[in-house]
Amino acid sequence: MTADQLRQTWLEYTTSYLNDEVTQEKLFQNSKWHAKEILKYVESRSAFYHKHLQTNGDFKSEFELLDGVPFTAKENLRNADTDVCCIPLSKIAMYYETTGTTGKPTPCPRAPIDVDTSGAYVEAAIKKIYQSTFGGMEALTAIMGPSELYAFGDTYGEVCRKLGIPFVRLWPESPRVGLEKAAGLIIKLGVKSLICSPAIALALARFYISTGVNPRETPVGQILLLGELCTPEMLSNISRIWNAHCTHGLYGSQEVHAVATGCSEGNLHLSETNYLFELLPVPGLGEDVGELCITMLVPGAKPLIRFRTGDLAAIYPSEVCQCNSQSRCVKVFGRVNELITINNRLVLPAFIESVILREVELVYGYQIDIKSRNDGDDTIELSIVAEIGERSIEKIENRIATNFGASVRLHLLNKLDPITETGAYVSWKYARIRDKRESNA
Repeated sequence: MTADQLRQTWLEYTTSYLNDEVTQEKLFQNSKWHAKEILKYVESRSAFYHKHLQTNGDFKSEFELLDGVPFTAKENLRNADTDVCCIPLSKIAMYYETTGTTGKPTPCPRAPIDVDTSGAYVEAAIKKIYQSTFGGMEALTAIMGPSELYAFGDTYGEVCRKLGIPFVRLWPESPRVGLEKAAGLIIKLGVKSLICSPAIALALARFYISTGVNPRETPVGQILLLGELCTPEMLSNISRIWNAHCTHGLYGSQEVHAVATGCSEGNLHLSETNYLFELLPVPGLGEDVGELCITMLVPGAKPLIRFRTGDLAAIYPSEVCQCNSQSRCVKVFGRVNELITINNRLVLPAFIESVILREVELVYGYQIDIKSRNDGDDTIELSIVAEIGERSIEKIENRIATNFGASVRLHLLNKLDPITETGAYVSWKYARIRDKRESNA
């Protein structure tokens, strides 16, 4: 089978699934067969995997065929560089890199088959969401990504083009655009939909308010959020700030593409045909939450086998959502290395954000400093840019303290430091949570 024939076969299969023409039983059977095929594919084509798959793993997967298959870690990808690829760069569709916020950037080339199979899920999700919010596709959309070496802009640009959604690429982090020009063009052009990270949505709102403009009075009626941790409370918070419908755009990464896509109900649905999913146990957490491990099934430029994403997640049946998708839902709770202990209690990053946003009416940014008191107990200093209405700072402190099991001191500010306000472009944990217990600084 030629590359073009394989690409067409996979696209037809993905489309059939999205049209509810593939049963769950058939999906499972196909995925097991595709997993066997992808192991042969990478072993024969990737210099890295040819050597890596000879080692023995010690984790038993629910899928019998993956028993003994070693994990792939991010450090493996940094060391392997382009040796992980299965096709020469002369045959890829496009080249991207990771942002390098947590280490050396790794190459993330994509073949045409990668673009088609991943993009099909994004296209189907966007079509449903725009139909739900606007009743059609005629909503000028601002695609606001981190850099030109990131797939974000191309993915959504191509989907918008296919669906007939008018769009403009606005890059607030670009020196030739910037936040001020982006904010101005949103109003001038009548942009109705934003696709951006929570950090950018909040930064734009802060900028508008600083210039005397209420974000709710802009033409924006929808915001699709991605790129960093985004709890249901953050979706609701940004929705209130902008008076716009907010939901997830997608969950994924440069390395593994669009793992899940959002829906109008505020959930994320897995791209079931393209991956096998495992939840690896994390000490101190229950069985429902674990580290998400992904095996990519599409025979593209750089399929990864049992890739440890480093993300804490839970997977739920599709029935938990009312959007009628047959794909299971995934909830992401932050990074494994963002787990933190407060007064001997293990806390998920998502729990921290949820608690804060439940107790404050409108939050434009927040940062937590965790310190140790002289008696050895942990204490929390919360710096926040927010509107608290008629509630007293003392009441908010007490309620948050009850949730965290630690004393809380709240600082209501007009702005945070620049690193915090860049959000995911630096690192969610570094930007939002600072553990100062060792230095007690």
